[in-house]
Amino acid sequence: MISVLETKVPPPLLLLALAAIVWFLPGTASSVGRLAFGLPVIVLGLSLNALPKLLFRRAGTTVNPLRPEQSSALITSGLYRYSRNPMYLGYAVALTGWVISLGKPLGLLAVGFFVGYVTRLQIMPEERQLAAIFPGEYALYSATVRRWI
Repeated sequence: MISVLETKVPPPLLLLALAAIVWFLPGTASSVGRLAFGLPVIVLGLSLNALPKLLFRRAGTTVNPLRPEQSSALITSGLYRYSRNPMYLGYAVALTGWVISLGKPLGLLAVGFFVGYVTRLQIMPEERQLAAIFPGEYALYSATVRRWI
């Protein structure tokens, strides 16, 4: 039943929905200190998300998370040497920065939900597709590079 949702919800949309939920959670008022720490974390997260997209574009492969079967190249350079999913890692980091900026510790539950949801319903289906498209190469890559960090 849950597999019906595989690669159906765009991760950016999920991120925005969870960020909105965090906004409405109870917590302390934002402070300059929290913003001074949280905003750079958000920028770091968005950078981790954006930089790999340049590699995808250069390689001429899809960045569409809803169509992993359209992958035409396996990217293993840049941030992909350290994480098989730097784009999703970037979103999780950005959401963490948002939680910090807003001073809403309960928002960490949203970060955990994002990581779990994306792992099960986005990353695992993508991995199956990549293993089918690039069998030997992806097996070696996934054996040497962690899924998240």
